[in-house]
This record gives sequence, structure tokens and C-alpha cells, in this order.
Amino acid sequence: MVTLMTRARAQENSDRKTREEALAWFSKINSGNATSAEHQEHRDWLAKRIQNRQEYEKLDAVWSDLANITDFRQEQEFHSARTPNSKIVQIGTFAVSRRVFLVGGAVAASAAGVAIINGVPDFLISDYATGIGERRDIILADGSGATLDADTAIDVRYSDNERRLVLLRGRAFFDVASDPRRPFIVEAADGTATALGTRFTVHQWDDTVTVSVEESAVAVSLPNSDDTALQAGQYVSYDRNGLHQVGEVDGVTDAAWRHGKLMFEDKPLRQVISEINRYRSGVIYITDKRLVDLRVTGIFDTANPDVVIDAIQGSLPVRAVKITRYLVLLRSAD
Repeated sequence: MVTLMTRARAQENSDRKTREEALAWFSKINSGNATSAEHQEHRDWLAKRIQNRQEYEKLDAVWSDLANITDFRQEQEFHSARTPNSKIVQIGTFAVSRRVFLVGGAVAASAAGVAIINGVPDFLISDYATGIGERRDIILADGSGATLDADTAIDVRYSDNERRLVLLRGRAFFDVASDPRRPFIVEAADGTATALGTRFTVHQWDDTVTVSVEESAVAVSLPNSDDTALQAGQYVSYDRNGLHQVGEVDGVTDAAWRHGKLMFEDKPLRQVISEINRYRSGVIYITDKRLVDLRVTGIFDTANPDVVIDAIQGSLPVRAVKITRYLVLLRSAD
């Protein structure tokens, strides 16, 4: 039994490594900055193992299909497509229902922009923070690793009894060093995520916190609520109404931001905008509550925020009003 579990874990780690390598190559090759030597190295990597090519082709298929985007507002059945009995629209080889593909991203700005535009006081009180469009890898005092997404701040509160961190805003990935005497706890909003293993992400967006597990397990707790134990490949969100239902998360999608990509699978527009705002100078506001839960599926890189705005307008019943280059309002196109 132990041998089988060891083999399964080894295979899981190998698969994860292949997915991460594929995403890293995908980001580099599609950046437009890859050198001739890197293109050759990429071809060598593809030829090395069939699994390498398979994982890369999964990403490439999604990216290629984005060229076939149509304006869903021109579909006669558009309004009925927003109902539970939605019409299925065929795009390339994908059957898409109530989904939109976005291509684009956001431009980096200075940390000063965070303080001036957003007026975030936790930027001053956090131990580690990133600015708009910035990602940062850090090593904590116990040897644990953390990767901070753009516009993220954490406060470290280690003691002799526990290793506690507070996610003040944004998203962070943790690779936890073993220390049986001191639990590793990440506090976000009103909840906590306690590592029962090693690798997991805590993401605070809008008024919601999402915890996803890449390896081993994590216990998620809320005051006056039952704990939820997440296994590798699972996630759960919570907000002021409590814990939501546990779901399954795709490892590549969940880790994409660590490789310069953002990937969404049937996510609400409010979450997409929340993430884009961390990569863009200024802020995008959704002014119509009817728009916040429109569903989005797609992949984009952190390059050009205006492309994202244009894609939203062209694919959803949304109109963007640019007050200034730093303030964009999203309103209903009806």
C-alpha cells in the first residue's frame, strides 16, 4: 500500500511539473520576446516526452480558439443564452454556453500608484507587499516560500506556537516548510486556512476569499462554522454568508498567474475585473449589478489592459465609459 501511494505521489508530482513547464513555455513563446535559441529549446522540450507535447497542446488549443471569438450580442438567442436553458454556441472545437473568451491583460505600474489611487493603508503596515502588475517570490523565516501576486500584501506574525500570516489583500501561493510543532495558518477576512501539507493558494477578491490546494491538504475554518478539509485539486470560497460548496480546481488554471497568465473557467465578471484591476494602473468599476455575475472563461497575459476592456465590450452586453485613462466604468449596453 505504501509503495502504491508513493508511486501515485511521484506521478502526481511529475504531472504537476509537466503542467508548470508547459505553462512556462507557453508564456515565453507567446510573449513575442523568445530568442531563436529559446525556440529551439522549446522544440527540444516538446520532443523529449509525449506528455510535454500533450500538456502544451491543451494550452495552445485554448489560445488558438480565441481567434474565433464572435460577438454574442449579435446572436438572436443571446438573451435566452443567459438563462439556465441556454443555447449552446459552437466556437471552433469548443461548445460554449453562457461563456466568453477574453484575451488581454494589464500593464505594470509603480507601488506608489497603489497608495495614491487606491489609498490602501495596509500597504504601510504589511511585512511584504507588491505593487500593480508586480509579482514577488519571498522566503519566510522558517524556510517556507511565498509567491505574491500583483497588488498583494501580507503581514507575518510568527510565534513560538504557530506560524500565522494575514493576507491583507490580493493573492498568495504558499509552499510550506515542515514544522510539526508550529502550524502554518493564513488568515484572510474572517476565515483561516491551516496547512495540513505543503502547497496552497489563498485569494482575496471583491468580498470573497478562495482557498485552493495544489498538494496535500488544508483545513479552512470560519467562526461559528464547521471546518472544511480540502484535498489536492480542490477549492472552497467563503464570504460573509459562510463557506460555499467545495469544488474541483484545474492545476494549470490555478497556477497560471505565477507564469504571467490569467485563466478563467466560468468565473463571474466581478472576479475577472477584480483580478484585472491588480494588473492595471487605475481602476475599473462595474456600475450595473446586473453585470457582475455574467460568466467568463478565457486566458490572457499581463500585457495590454485596453485589449481586455475592448474584449469585454465586444463579447458581453457591456459598454465601457472611460472617464480618464485611470478610471473606466462598465455599464449595461442595453
